[in-house]
Amino acid sequence: MLLPLSAMAVQAPAPKSPCHLVAHLNETPATATAEGLTLPGWFDLHQRILRLLTDEAGCTLAVVGSPWSRSLSLLKSGDIDLMLTVSYTEERNQYADFIGAHYMEESVLVLEKRYASRIKHLSDIVLLPGFVGVLRDAYYGDEFERIKQDPAFQPYLLYANTLTQKLNMLKRQRVLGMIEDNTQFIGWQRQYPELAQHYQKVLTLHRAPVYIVASREGVSEGMRQHLKQSWQKVYGSPAHLAILAEFGWSLDAENTE
Repeated sequence: MLLPLSAMAVQAPAPKSPCHLVAHLNETPATATAEGLTLPGWFDLHQRILRLLTDEAGCTLAVVGSPWSRSLSLLKSGDIDLMLTVSYTEERNQYADFIGAHYMEESVLVLEKRYASRIKHLSDIVLLPGFVGVLRDAYYGDEFERIKQDPAFQPYLLYANTLTQKLNMLKRQRVLGMIEDNTQFIGWQRQYPELAQHYQKVLTLHRAPVYIVASREGVSEGMRQHLKQSWQKVYGSPAHLAILAEFGWSLDAENTE
């Protein structure tokens, strides 16, 4: 569900004093080192997207790392101000104000090649002799939301707290595959070619925009409006498009590689 930019055009006065915002990222150098993996390239690009917004808004930015599910809780309570790559759901909209989309996400099922022919639909994961890795509290589309509630499928899902941890489960052969954003899959294919040669994309589960969001509890309504206006000014700008192009992201799901 893409929220139109025109819906964000309500004018709000800019803050009278400088603001400081705290944002979540799912990874930090420490978490990657602890998992024995190189910090993924998108970590820097995520920070740059956040700074594109906060610089335009005239705010300073601090970035903290925490597991995805914990950060959603911290956003809900107002203990952090911003997150990005958040899929829109009605439940999240109760505590997160969707500032604006920053790229199109494509969730894909990646499996060991020897099992790929068994899977025609997501429900076929029950035919696998092992687990599929997923990020805790991630949204991979309506079909996955239904399946994860079904007791028959729960034994086939192995949850990770961070993207690095999920990749490490694959690296250590604790899972037969994982659900991943397609650009993330392309990124780790390039970073770990010896690992990637054993896996392939078998299904596309979900395509939708993902958003920068602000905490309704921790960020005032006036500031949220100011952030929306600031994002409108940089959305689709050369600086925004350059960041997307560097990692292969797109504003159009059909253009993802």
